[in-house]
Amino acid sequence: MPKQTSSFITNYKPTDFIDAELVEKASLWILRIIMKTHGYREFMDEKGSFDYNSKEICYFLGLEKYAVMDEEQYTRTEVLGILSKKLQSLEKRKKFNSLSVLSRNIKRIANLAGLNSAEERVLEFSVLIRRYEILEKGVRLLGNELNSLQTKRILSTVLDIEKDEIDAMFASTSKFSKSSLLLLDKRNNYSLDIKLDLLSDEFCENLLSLDEDVENLIQDVVKPCQKSDLDIQNYHHIKFDLDLMLSHLEHALQSKQKGVNILLYGLPGTGKTELAKVVAQKLEAKIYEVSYTDNEQEPIDGKQRLKAYKSAQALLSNENTLLMYDEAEDIFENSGGFFFAPPQRQKDKAWINRILESNTIPTIWITNNVESVDGAIVRRFDMSIEIPIPPKKTRVEIIKKYSQNILDEKTLQMLAANEDISPALISSATKVVGNLQNSDQAEAFTHLLNNTLKAQGYSEINKNSGVSLPSNYNPAFINTTTDLNALASGIKENKNARLCLYGPAGTGKSAFGKYIAEVIEQPVLLKKGSDLISKWVGGTEQNIARAFQEAKDENAVLIFDEVDTFLSDRENAKASWEVTQVNEMLVQMENFEGVFIATTNLMDNLDRASLRRFDLKLEFSYLQPKQAWEIFCSYAKELRLTKPQMSFKSQIGYLRYLTPGDFAAVIRQNRFRPIKDVESFIERLKEEVAVKNAVGKTMGFL
Repeated sequence: MPKQTSSFITNYKPTDFIDAELVEKASLWILRIIMKTHGYREFMDEKGSFDYNSKEICYFLGLEKYAVMDEEQYTRTEVLGILSKKLQSLEKRKKFNSLSVLSRNIKRIANLAGLNSAEERVLEFSVLIRRYEILEKGVRLLGNELNSLQTKRILSTVLDIEKDEIDAMFASTSKFSKSSLLLLDKRNNYSLDIKLDLLSDEFCENLLSLDEDVENLIQDVVKPCQKSDLDIQNYHHIKFDLDLMLSHLEHALQSKQKGVNILLYGLPGTGKTELAKVVAQKLEAKIYEVSYTDNEQEPIDGKQRLKAYKSAQALLSNENTLLMYDEAEDIFENSGGFFFAPPQRQKDKAWINRILESNTIPTIWITNNVESVDGAIVRRFDMSIEIPIPPKKTRVEIIKKYSQNILDEKTLQMLAANEDISPALISSATKVVGNLQNSDQAEAFTHLLNNTLKAQGYSEINKNSGVSLPSNYNPAFINTTTDLNALASGIKENKNARLCLYGPAGTGKSAFGKYIAEVIEQPVLLKKGSDLISKWVGGTEQNIARAFQEAKDENAVLIFDEVDTFLSDRENAKASWEVTQVNEMLVQMENFEGVFIATTNLMDNLDRASLRRFDLKLEFSYLQPKQAWEIFCSYAKELRLTKPQMSFKSQIGYLRYLTPGDFAAVIRQNRFRPIKDVESFIERLKEEVAVKNAVGKTMGFL
């Protein structure tokens, strides 16, 4: 703006304030504000003085001399008389120019949303008062505390639109309201430019600068989804639900059916977002995502996202289109606490229900927390599908695809054993590893994933999962009353068994479960108590159910270590969740048709009812002297020690409470504390037994 001095003022041109095409239209609007809506009261006081903002309006209207403080003062009546003549001159005009880009964009929106000419004019006005400061100063003459009734009257006067038309375009059933392109804030009193609530600031800018399709005008809040790297085959574990969803959505798209909504829920990282994209690809439909972050990656609140969703419904419904609303809990979550007013909650429910009944574009809603969604709302969805953690075989395929084939089979299997690794984590790690040179890609890949898993609070990748058996494993090294080879062969003939293996720690219970899996040629799914315990109410029960489902999907032998964690006697329960965990275990055991093996060191703590669910309860005891000697000789050979002489046999026989686990611990020590000879080997075993004796005189079941 040209500089002002105390004695004169540089001549202004209207185009210093606004684009040339808009000068006359803006002048008309401002003059109507001053002359027809009592804006003159803020424009100029009774003594003929102007404040700073009013001076700029004077400059814009070509009345510089009236705004210069050291010139002769003019009365308000005289100035208003001059403005009245200018207004009369402009009122005689039949047509005013506008910005060509804005006009084309508004026409595009009007054609899709069904706006009439009056609504187009209000939309244009709302955009321009945000773009140009001179128009903002003009509407601020109306004050900062306008209510809705005053706002409507002002729009009617300034834009020369009948009051009834203004009322209709801001009614709850109007096209503006249904599309959320432009809303009237009815709850608060603000200045006119704030009372008129456009979809977003970016939308406003796009209308003024982008001469493109409508989808580009709303791209900051509704974005086209990129193609997924996955395909239908990666979701074979939910094939039945997927087939139903595809059929339903295909018919809905063809018939333009309204009120079609699918809810996908499940743990983070199970592929819900990718599934929505895969479904769209299969149906050859476009899919748009209602954004949850803006261009600066700041989160968008639920209210703003719903506005974007409603706009997409109005502007994209003419295409073969699906919408995806990820992280839907931001609008569906129950209001908590005793201080929330029930009438407001009921009002919100009714409002959401109307949205789910009237949407014109089929929508896939996604949440990680379905428990927070009110049951009455869940019932409104056509389908509610839980997306479980994929079976390990599927996880291997997904990781291989997202890692661009840079990992070997061993690493793939190791990563797939961790259920918390999502495709997004794999993609991020792949991008970083792809930029590394002269490094072990598999090691770097695992390290990056572990860092992220740790930051998320998940378990890190276990490089030594313990699923494989020792090379010298032999069921004969286990002290029990049953022929274990015959037992494994019997299970191979009829692959439906529930076994409870009990006894002191280290006696080979879990190892025998793995041996059974080898004999019957099935994979092993090993779950420890720490894998299944959740800090959330109901989370442990869900983890138990998922473990049984995963074993079913992978046709795996399911081993639960430390099963007493979930099957403790309900008579001793002090909390309700302790009972529900046992109940969940019993139900899953009863319905499971594969091989389930539970191990425990605390047989006396198990719930009595659970014992009836096991086909066989088998005790594993400490090694007998003969077994201890045989396993000792086997490991001595593996360590390449001198063949043990028979004189050492009695020393091994005197070691009470010896288990296969003690041998395994000593062998692990050998990596950093080498065993030099047979005598050292025996001393190490004595140390292991001494530690157990130091813990307590009563060992295991003795």
